[in-house]
Amino acid sequence: MTRRLSQSLLIFLAGLLLVGVGCQTVEVSTLSVEEAAASLSLSVYNEIVLRPTVLGVGGQLVNWLGGEADERVLSVTSFMPNVSVGLEWTITTDVETEESIAAREAYEAEYAETPIGVEIPEAPEPRYEERVIRGSIQSESLADAHVVTIPELWTEGDGGIVEDSSLIWFSVEQYDELVNTRKTHVSLGLFDESLSTLENVSDDAQGYLDAINAFIAPLTGGGDETEPTDEEEVLEEEKDLTQIEASGDFGQYTLMVDDVRTTVQTIEAKNSFASYTILANRDNPLILEIKLTPLAEGSLKGLSPTNLAEGFSGYEVTQIHKTSVE
Repeated sequence: MTRRLSQSLLIFLAGLLLVGVGCQTVEVSTLSVEEAAASLSLSVYNEIVLRPTVLGVGGQLVNWLGGEADERVLSVTSFMPNVSVGLEWTITTDVETEESIAAREAYEAEYAETPIGVEIPEAPEPRYEERVIRGSIQSESLADAHVVTIPELWTEGDGGIVEDSSLIWFSVEQYDELVNTRKTHVSLGLFDESLSTLENVSDDAQGYLDAINAFIAPLTGGGDETEPTDEEEVLEEEKDLTQIEASGDFGQYTLMVDDVRTTVQTIEAKNSFASYTILANRDNPLILEIKLTPLAEGSLKGLSPTNLAEGFSGYEVTQIHKTSVE
């Protein structure tokens, strides 16, 4: 009887997988990766949805590791390819109400030191309310900027025009350099700003970089490269810490475009501070994904389980809505 019941259960579970109970069919784009990338032009009222990541993974894992997992929705207010972009953004999050906080603190104060064996009432259920964080930001440097301003640095409210930054795009100058030479320069405006030369790298930071290379290699696509034999060449490369190098082959990235699962062609580039996945579209070189390493924010504790969210943070573009209306 037990064996028959087990067989019936297996058949039932297999049926659920085949039928897809509770799942909706997702439309898949028929475009090639090159065509899909070329089709992702932007215009006013288009929306871009970003999701925070840790170790390149988003969703509940970010919460578990102590990070902020709420999506950020960007609405394009202006866009001139290779010239300028304007964005309005929102983050919708749940915050504990003041009354709930007060009730929790009162409960903890009253029952925190209750002796063993004394019955205490259940803790009050936390209550939350929805809060919408809003902001706007602009760039007029899509032609030649070499600074990227990641969303976690954007301020609430009117952020105005960020000078010499292309926000979450590569400038056309950077894009052309990557395509033609596989190298360009990019600053995140974080810890790498203070490490512009080899002399500014402390022994601790350099030693930490060496220690984590093997750990982060799978995250940034490295690990199989051989070290240059020319010592002068090695030193020269180490001095220029804002330089990134692209992979010799195009990559691919999958996201939802107007609710259609779409795979686009990308350029993959990295250095010791971050890895970048860039849309292979000269008129819209959007950074689809960034994975930071601990050195990007000067954190020498990035390998600690309690500090992973800070040390290995980043974001990924999950959706683009081109049919958004005013």
